[in-house]
Amino acid sequence: MIKIDNLHKSYGDHDVLKGINLHIEKGEVIAIIGPSGSGKSTFLRSLNFLEQPQKGSITIDTIQVHAEKLDKENVHHLRQKTAMVFQNYNLFKHKTALENVTESLVLTRKMKKADAVQIGKQLLQEVGLEGKEDHYPAALSGGQQQRVGIARALALDPYVILFDEPTSSLDPELVQEVLHVMKEVAKKNTTMIIVTHEMNFARNVADRVIFMADGHIVEEGTPEEIFMHTKNERTKKFLKNYLNTLHA
Repeated sequence: MIKIDNLHKSYGDHDVLKGINLHIEKGEVIAIIGPSGSGKSTFLRSLNFLEQPQKGSITIDTIQVHAEKLDKENVHHLRQKTAMVFQNYNLFKHKTALENVTESLVLTRKMKKADAVQIGKQLLQEVGLEGKEDHYPAALSGGQQQRVGIARALALDPYVILFDEPTSSLDPELVQEVLHVMKEVAKKNTTMIIVTHEMNFARNVADRVIFMADGHIVEEGTPEEIFMHTKNERTKKFLKNYLNTLHA
């Protein structure tokens, strides 16, 4: 279980998260949607303390961290429960695809290199990159780099994978290859929290959709409840604007 209680985050006088409360069950796929500037990515990055919230608590599995009385060891253990797939891939440019996947296994999990390589090759095959193990990021397309990022996250066998707009830096023709891999990951009962602008993906893959605006969770529900039967005017406006941009 993941439990977020009264999470607040601000930059100076600017409040970005204004008391977020959310419970997520193990194996759930959560899609977070909402307008730019609503706090979606900040919320995601706060879950593993890439951003440090000022108030509230985060519990992932058995590890709880209180923002107001930080314990570095607890934060470290919390981070070990998570893996993140970044918007801009964040691969090591001087390491091959395989080395990017195995690095954390060898350094942080103290795994034997031969064992890490075996896992890395298997995961690269699963994300459709068999034969690309020795390619450096510069020789890979954006979609291929993002799939290396997903394989790297899976290698850690985390409690939850956090996806921060994983397709927003991709050319349109490469988006589907990444979403396909994410759909396959979701089928494996992997807990996933995904900040995304891909509404069809959220509608078809998520167990629950969270709509955020102005630092609040405005509405949450099943994809059908949010996309077909929303009663909230703010959500209706966002979805209408989204559809208008598609048809523009």
